Amino acid sequence: MTTTVLTRATGAERARMTWPTVLALHLLPAAATFAAALALGPLMRAWHLPPQFALTLAFAFVLTPIELGLLLRAAGWSWRGLPDVLAFKRKLPIRLYFMILPCVTAMAIGLVVLLAPFEQRFLDVYPAGWLLPADSTAFPVSTMVGTLLVTLAVDGLINPAVEELYFRSYLLPRLPVRGAAAVLTSAGLFAAQHYWQPEKFVFVFVAQVVLIAVMLRVRSVRISIAAHCLTNSLAILMALVLMV
Repeated sequence: MTTTVLTRATGAERARMTWPTVLALHLLPAAATFAAALALGPLMRAWHLPPQFALTLAFAFVLTPIELGLLLRAAGWSWRGLPDVLAFKRKLPIRLYFMILPCVTAMAIGLVVLLAPFEQRFLDVYPAGWLLPADSTAFPVSTMVGTLLVTLAVDGLINPAVEELYFRSYLLPRLPVRGAAAVLTSAGLFAAQHYWQPEKFVFVFVAQVVLIAVMLRVRSVRISIAAHCLTNSLAILMALVLMV
């Protein structure tokens, strides 16, 4: 069933990538981003900015440009040719957004609560805070609010939208596997490239399996963009509310 939906949604059989290409395109952009975030750490300290803001800057100036560049390269460096390399472009009625997005958001919140003890046990064994230290309450409220607003624009809206186009609309139809294997592969590789938060691997994987399944069911990347932006934005907005 999933194979049928995947083929019908793409509109045509697209050339499958080799496994080395799949691994490189899924994992290397985020690796470069993580390296950039770590390199920006001393600069954040020098500028008296929260350390996690380094990741926001790396998303804005490394990850998003790389993914957009790879999409444009596939489209022959033409913005007009971009739709030709993307799948799952169906427009959805507004009512579907109102039906699906609350369910996806509730699922994500439930996963957060369910997996919180597991993530804490993971952090007890492997304290991942050294990768990118958590924001400190020592920073002025104005600094925290300002950096969170920038993060809301970058990681709440821009980056999730580009990620969904890149991972779901471009890479997913070109995987060397189909059906359920494609869904699991796409979700697994997407989770694996979150190097900066290893405790979240299980959450990201499960959430992505659900989101990809929904996207395939309605044959539209628009719903996964909306869901990804919504869930990311809610987490940032909650942090903002706690700041003020």
